[in-house]
Parts: sequence; structure tokens; C-alpha cells
Amino acid sequence: MDIKTHPTVIAYQARPTNPLSAEELRRIGLESGADDVGFVSIDRPELDSDREDILRMFPATRTVVCLICRMN
Repeated sequence: MDIKTHPTVIAYQARPTNPLSAEELRRIGLESGADDVGFVSIDRPELDSDREDILRMFPATRTVVCLICRMN
């Protein structure tokens, strides 16, 4: 059986999606222990050296979520 035609995969793909807002993502990050959470557009020049790798792994990327944690 092809994985794309498996009933579980079909049911999973048919379920409605609810994208999270930036506020919800920030809250989840902070509740999970991050000290700060930021969002960076994939088009920012600061990501030039990483953009190719990011888009190869996650082609639909439009924004990068940054989790900041203090370290000793």
C-alpha cells in the first residue's frame, strides 16, 4: 500500500488546519521556558547565509521563529 493512500494519512490530511498567530506562538514558547521569542522574515538579509539550507529543509518557510534562552 502506498503511504499516500493509507486511510490514516488521508484522514490526517483531510482535517482542518488552524494556523497559530504570532501571539499564540510567542506564548507557547515562553510557557515552554524560553526567555524571549522572536520572528524573522526569511527575506531578511541577515539570513542570507542560512536561507538556502532553511528552504531546502522547509520549502514553504516564510518566517523563522527564534527561541532565546539564557545560559550560564
